[in-house]
Amino acid sequence: MLLDPRIASVAPRLITVILIALAFGVFAFLYSFVGFFSNEINNMRSYAVGSLSLHEIGGHFLFGYVVALPTRNLKMCVLTGLMALTIDADHLLNAAGFDIQSRMGHSVTFAILSSVLIGFMVSQIFQKVSVWSGKMPTESSSSRIEKKAAEGSKVVLLPTDKRCIVSLFVTITLAAFMSHIAYDVFVDAGARFPLLAPFIFSDFLIPQIYALPIEGVAVLLVYLLFTTLSKETKSDLDIKIKALKQ
Repeated sequence: MLLDPRIASVAPRLITVILIALAFGVFAFLYSFVGFFSNEINNMRSYAVGSLSLHEIGGHFLFGYVVALPTRNLKMCVLTGLMALTIDADHLLNAAGFDIQSRMGHSVTFAILSSVLIGFMVSQIFQKVSVWSGKMPTESSSSRIEKKAAEGSKVVLLPTDKRCIVSLFVTITLAAFMSHIAYDVFVDAGARFPLLAPFIFSDFLIPQIYALPIEGVAVLLVYLLFTTLSKETKSDLDIKIKALKQ
């Protein structure tokens, strides 16, 4: 269930998984500086320290892991789990003693900006890997296509398709963000977030009853995107194979 080859061609290596998650955390930390522009002081120093508890770490990772299950790939699930953890880097300024509004990384604006940045960053990584691989002495082009034809029913997503990579990792990042919000709401009946920062710095309450629906929407988002990309890239592969055989 976890190692479906349909997604294996775009699943990053373990070291890349860690680097992507850390990059997401860096984005969250940098975005937390937006809190200096807010007049609302919401120091959550105690929460930032408490978020390092086993309960918080395990819960966020599990919620993040679950949303990537539709990809049926272990590394993608680990990636979303780690990203659901590293987003809390936006608490570091509060933990350091700065009296500013916290949770800037829990805003919709951050979700959109970070997902685009992650999607672009990962696409560049795959592009460089593809170029490097292309310079290696390998089998002929026709042989590679023939091999793809034999494995056509297994390999669907191609690492050279930049649009697919960007779309997939934008969605994965958004899903990780939603899973983090879902867990915060799940464990806290009074969870509030500056959802519209930096345009509106007021915190908005999300009722606890919406925790699982938010998680469910994140899972559905990944499932729909993955299914769509799988069908599109498989069709493209079939067209290329037919063109080669003509």
